[in-house]
Amino acid sequence: MQSTLRLRAAALVALSVLPLAGFAANGNTFMNGQSIYGQPAAQGVPVRFVDLASTDRLNVAYGESVTFRSGAKQFSWTFDGLDRRSVDVNQIAPAGFAGTPFVVYVGRNPSNRR
Repeated sequence: MQSTLRLRAAALVALSVLPLAGFAANGNTFMNGQSIYGQPAAQGVPVRFVDLASTDRLNVAYGESVTFRSGAKQFSWTFDGLDRRSVDVNQIAPAGFAGTPFVVYVGRNPSNRR
């Protein structure tokens, strides 16, 4: 009887942790593979331009697209992943885009009520 209860308890714990395993495997992506920070901006989307040499931080609204410039290199990003968090640009920049530490603070998602 005790072994059956222990087995059931172990199965319950395993089943409750299983959904988190995909997120924990790579802490920077959702289970569908999208980055928790957002995604590269699509062509033609209105963006704000930011030169990384001019400042070291930026506040953006949730869903806003920004083009980052560092010298002759640039890339665009849409911040529509998780809201209310800070993102180091070096975490989302493409390979070869070497920049100084630059923090982006993402605002609240308007569809979240709390």
